[in-house]
Amino acid sequence: MLCRRQVFAALCILILLLNLSLGCTANDKNKPVSGPSVKEELPDKQPDMNLPAEVGANEAGQVMILMYHVIGGEKEQEWAQTGENFRRDLQNLYERGYVLISLKDFVDNNIDIPAGKAPVVLTFDDGTAGHFRYIEGEQGEKTIDPECAVGILLDFAGEHPGFGHTATFYINDRPFGQGKYWEEKLNRLVELGFDIGNHTLTHPRLNRISDLQVEEEIARLAQVVEETVPGYQVVSLALPFGIFPAERELLGKGEFAGYSYENRAALNVGANPAKSPVAVGFDRYRLPRVRGSTSELEKWFKYFEENPKEKYISDGNLETVAIPAEKEELVNKEALSGKELILWTKQ
Repeated sequence: MLCRRQVFAALCILILLLNLSLGCTANDKNKPVSGPSVKEELPDKQPDMNLPAEVGANEAGQVMILMYHVIGGEKEQEWAQTGENFRRDLQNLYERGYVLISLKDFVDNNIDIPAGKAPVVLTFDDGTAGHFRYIEGEQGEKTIDPECAVGILLDFAGEHPGFGHTATFYINDRPFGQGKYWEEKLNRLVELGFDIGNHTLTHPRLNRISDLQVEEEIARLAQVVEETVPGYQVVSLALPFGIFPAERELLGKGEFAGYSYENRAALNVGANPAKSPVAVGFDRYRLPRVRGSTSELEKWFKYFEENPKEKYISDGNLETVAIPAEKEELVNKEALSGKELILWTKQ
């Protein structure tokens, strides 16, 4: 049996504990029930200043914009790559640490890839049948041909997470063969995350036609796409035959019959890798491309292996531009657009 003194002491302790509990509840009634404040849970993340040096970041380096024309056939030719070889090209890029980005993200310096990776841009000219083809079933159903460029890209991306599948298809009027499906295909491309680019309406030599005809060729193709895919805007042009018009300002903007266009970039025919969008001498209306062929890719893979400091390597941070300190003169600081320039040196 407990004595009266022990019972009284126990009651005092119980009352004290109840008061403490009620006091805490009253004081905390305006605090989030999840515990610590957002500031305590998510402290400001500071960039790792050692990472650029660790990965050899060089965001003033060169970027390959690959140019393909025909995809398919049994044998590779100058302007044609077999489906098998195209898969091999993608595998070689993946194994060498490349990640696909869109042309729009490239020219806008929105290169959002992991630290230590290199960006690469895929482009396809002429809207040939091997770029995007349907297989039709007996009941009228359609599937994407796994041997066309779109099918190969989607399949490869599914097997190689992180590589991506984006590309820009530069088309003329009524592209990709299978005439009854061309409008559906344009919409499907955009739905799948691809881009559509301007290759003019009829693929003329732009130096042999008048300024008015140049505007007509560019504006009418943009109009075809933008009316076929509501809400979509064509923002880049691939020059037919790589030939510039007499009036180069028409590459950027123009108008025909009340329909205006505005391009953020113009691409040449294959030659060499492009300068970084923050590099001195970058010209968005004169972008060179590397031809998508076995010999050309092997040449540039070898070049970057022998000259690794010439290659664009990401620091993994969209808010910064990291380059080796000795390459500071390569940067056009007016092109940084508010991003922090990080100059790193090996310790």
